Parts: sequence; C-alpha cells; structure tokens
Amino acid sequence: MRDIKIVMHQEFEGTGRMDEEEFFIPYSLIEKAYKTEREWSAKDNILKIHITKAKFLEIDKYDYKGNYLHFDKNRVENWNVEFDNSGIPKTKYSYGKYYNPSTIAHYGLQHYSLYLINKNIKSKENFMKTVNWFIQNQDSRGGWAYGFDLPFYPKRLKKLLAPWYSAIGLGMAMSVLSRATSLTGDGQYATAALKANNIFKTPAENNGILAKFENKFFFYEECPTNPPSFILNGFMYSLIGLYDLYKATNNSETFNLYKKGILTLKRMIALYDLGNRTAYDLTHYTTDGGYPNVAKWGYHITHIHLLAAINSIEKDKKLNDALVRWKEYLIGKVKYV
Repeated sequence: MRDIKIVMHQEFEGTGRMDEEEFFIPYSLIEKAYKTEREWSAKDNILKIHITKAKFLEIDKYDYKGNYLHFDKNRVENWNVEFDNSGIPKTKYSYGKYYNPSTIAHYGLQHYSLYLINKNIKSKENFMKTVNWFIQNQDSRGGWAYGFDLPFYPKRLKKLLAPWYSAIGLGMAMSVLSRATSLTGDGQYATAALKANNIFKTPAENNGILAKFENKFFFYEECPTNPPSFILNGFMYSLIGLYDLYKATNNSETFNLYKKGILTLKRMIALYDLGNRTAYDLTHYTTDGGYPNVAKWGYHITHIHLLAAINSIEKDKKLNDALVRWKEYLIGKVKYV
C-alpha cells in the first residue's frame, strides 16, 4: 500500500492509501465532505455510516384519543424553557421569555401520552395544568395569540408583529382540549376549542391564519406572513388538530375546515419534495428567495410523522407515495429523472 493525497470537492484534503485498484479514504474526510454521520460499535467492531442517524417511528393508525405522534418520547423539560409558578413552560428567546402556545401544547400532549402508558398521576396533573392554561388564556376571538414579535426568515419576510395567531398553536391546542374531553368526560374543553374555528376562516391580513394557494386552496399558516410562507409542519399540525376536534365534537364546520385542508395538502405535497429531503416552507416560491429552505433532518422526521398520521386517516395513494419517498431519503435514496 502507498500513501496518496485525497481531494474532495476541491475543498477538503487528506491522506489516504491505495492498494492496487482499491482506495482507502479516512472516514473523517468523507464525514466532512458528504455530511454523513457515524455509528461505531467497538463491541461488534462495526462502523455504520448514515446520511443521518435520525429515525422515524411508525404511525400506522392515528387515534384522536391516543398517544399523540409518539409524544411520550418528548422531553419539553429539556428544551430552552423555564417553568412558571403554575408549572407552565415559558420559552426563552434571545429577545425575552414568552408563553408559546405550541410549546405549552407539546408539553401537555407529552404528559397525556405518558399518562396513557404509565398511569402516573403526576403526568395527568401536568397535562391538566396545560388544559387549564388554554381555558384561562383563551381570548375573545377564541384563540391564543402570540404576544411577541417574530422575525421569521428576516432575509425574505417582514417581522410578524404581536399579537398574531399560528396554525400550529391553534391546532395543537385543539388536540389538547379534545383529549381533555376524552380523558375527563367533560365536554367544556372541546366546546371551548370550537371557538377557534373562526380564526381558521379569517385571512392572514385580517389577523387570522388563512392563506389561499392558487386563490382557492385553504392553507392554515404557522406564520401568517405577507406574502404567505406556507410552512408545512405547522399546516399539518393544524389538520390533525381539526381532525381531533371533529372526532371529539362531530362538528360539521370543523370537519369542513379539515377536509379543505386535506385537499390543499394533496395539491401542494409535491412542492415540498426536493428529491432527497423536504422543504420547510415555500418562501423560495412566494418571495425572491431563490432557493428552497431545506428542512433539517429533525423537521424532515416531523414531516414524516405528521404525514403518516394524516395518511393513516385518509389512506390516499398520493400521500402514501410521498411518505414512502420521504422515508427513503433517510437512507440516501434520491429521485432522479
């Protein structure tokens, strides 16, 4: 064997070995140049190389009263939060500490899911703390407005000015309150959630969350920007929230909002598919951004979980085909012409 110089992408250099027709390249160089991730087992003497070590969990049958998207695996306590005297998490941002309805709902749904598994009274108490927060902090429009300005993608969009509503916050609150009705048998919680329906029907420019793709498809905005940002995960969270609320109340308006959203998802799903990963939003299309905002692997996993839950309800070929592709991207399969 003899030493050779390795150059990758005309940027990364290192020393490797050559043995007749075979090349041996230091993995540290491959990892840097191709952004892979290693998994070394000294016990088994095996080196595994992944595009990402992130893994999805199967969701074959979504239950509106069940474990919410495997949230028993969540640990909001380890997020960038601090808890107030009532046990409610406040999110710490560089510009202050604020109540974020989505984070609070994450925490509640985490403990609801844990309670289903462990029957620990503390988990139930933590869940009900978040339920009570949503009941006590619901505003006159039926929602939970964000009380801080948000500089979402400042290079492309103007800052969102408080107060503003978010599809993810409203949708996840619906999932919390629907499960509270299921857990306690008290219909007041799901009834309260129904008050938020009107914000789903209100255009973003009128302080709602509704944007229309191609001037007809209902899209519920996580960040109601102008022009629309069309954030995928927040939209799908809101669809699940509407579905949960419909199942808990049999309310026709809620079902109509859900079905309109499903039509939109089927129409738009291909726009988020980049052939090797998913896009986080469509700001490259709605603004002069010029390039996709590629989802980090953690968000790609979130897209898979949300789409799997929705597809288990809808059983739609187009959604299922996208789901299969998105799972394959995690093991390096790429779609070429």
